[in-house]
Amino acid sequence: MCDPKRLPLGRSGFSDIRQNHMIYVDKTDFVAKLADLRQPIFFSRPRRFGKSLLVNTLHSLFAHGLNDFHGLALEKIWNDTTYHVAHFDFSRFTGKNASDFKYALSYKILQELATSDTSSQFHEQHFQYPDLILDKLLASATSNAFVLLIDEYDAPITHRLDKPHELDDIIAILNDFYATIKQYSDKFRFIFITGITRISHISLFSTFNNLLDLSLSKEFNTILGFTKNDLQKYFKIYSKNAATYLQMTYEEVDSRLEQYYDGFQFSLETEETVYNPWSILNFYAHPSDGFYNYWFASGGFSTLLMQYLKVNKSFNLLNYHDREIFIEKYKIFDRYDIANIPSNILLLQTGYFTLRKETESIVRLVFPNTEVEDSMLRVFLTANNLEPSINSYHKLQNLEKFIDDKNLQEIVNSFNAILNDCVSNNANIFEDERSIRDIIYAAIPQNISLQKIKERETAKGRSDLELVTRKTNMVIEFKRIKQNRDARASLSEAIRQIESKRYGIKPFNHRSLYRVAMVVSTQDKLILQEFCQEVF
Repeated sequence: MCDPKRLPLGRSGFSDIRQNHMIYVDKTDFVAKLADLRQPIFFSRPRRFGKSLLVNTLHSLFAHGLNDFHGLALEKIWNDTTYHVAHFDFSRFTGKNASDFKYALSYKILQELATSDTSSQFHEQHFQYPDLILDKLLASATSNAFVLLIDEYDAPITHRLDKPHELDDIIAILNDFYATIKQYSDKFRFIFITGITRISHISLFSTFNNLLDLSLSKEFNTILGFTKNDLQKYFKIYSKNAATYLQMTYEEVDSRLEQYYDGFQFSLETEETVYNPWSILNFYAHPSDGFYNYWFASGGFSTLLMQYLKVNKSFNLLNYHDREIFIEKYKIFDRYDIANIPSNILLLQTGYFTLRKETESIVRLVFPNTEVEDSMLRVFLTANNLEPSINSYHKLQNLEKFIDDKNLQEIVNSFNAILNDCVSNNANIFEDERSIRDIIYAAIPQNISLQKIKERETAKGRSDLELVTRKTNMVIEFKRIKQNRDARASLSEAIRQIESKRYGIKPFNHRSLYRVAMVVSTQDKLILQEFCQEVF
């Protein structure tokens, strides 16, 4: 039965999901392997990938044993006992300054580690020394007494990038916290820490000299996210339901889900990819909305990236769009100063890029899917205050009709309205055809009946932009008027290119195909001329 209430959308509590009979994609064979390890573990994933659910699953296992694991893979292979679990979610401390953070951390330490007997020995004056409270509580504990789970360890730091003095104070507090944990590491049966970044000047990485970083491990590549097999096993009925809503075949829905939400690869030792679970669950919960950008809508302009842009004014996101990004393999394992993370590493850690193996020593960074690629462009527009006006968006609402009517003039008017809103007179994006296309692409709304595709690869090249309705596939090639050339020459060049490369012939051969060339003036900062050719 296709019941939306069974979708665990926005739920990170493992016990809550299990007790309310929601769909739980069984990853507990991975969880058992993880929980069986005996050294401190660090695990990184981008936002909206289920790190908190994984932490909560470990919490349930160590605190309550197999209570919530009936029928799951782990039930048959787990034979450990239960423990006192100390669970810290540092994302709850992000709004606090250094002074408040001290007190909040002290209170949380007492809440998680103290008993009724030990808590009475601490008074308010102790709360400004969280490491000393931690020291006293751990010193009296027996060996392997606790399990320590820390979720989003870097959240208090990334939220203070633009306040360097506050940042230094918070880092100092955390350094003392981790140093104390290291001192009493024998008190912990299991230590598991999640985050997004690997920060060099946090003693988490320097103090825990035996910290096992499994973020890029082949064995745990798919512990978070959904595989194609997961979609078939747990959500096939939801895909069929979406196909009915969208008047598509099941195979078409499957293909579009892969295009929009799949493609994340977290290990160089395997080519298996995963879907973003947040986006997949949202799609199944709201099938009538179509293939929406749920990742950006839920905060695609991540706090870490937003703060990074504040302190790195010269960072231009368009420099990374449609470019081949190659880095040396060792750099993806390195730790960096939080305020000076190389921008390509930052985009990898925050999920805008994902991994592809190029050679044994070189890694290629790519956009995992259409949703993330679209998010990158939206972040660029938002960060640079280049949002189209409401009037421009209103014009775009009729874009599907303009395409089916072959009303090229209205299409050009809509595109020029976007460029007029988003581009200042001194902007240099008109020196680059791809940047012009990217601004237009980002502004076009994605909906059920209008699909936007860029850089579709053919045997002979890649098209600039394709706009696909239920009736029409329109392939658009942009050409900039170069120095000492007139618009007619640039238009002819664009026409020759789309004809010789045979853009648009596949895979939409059941629709009318129109090839369109648009010529952009660097001087006037407008699309001046256009050409439309009906192929079939």
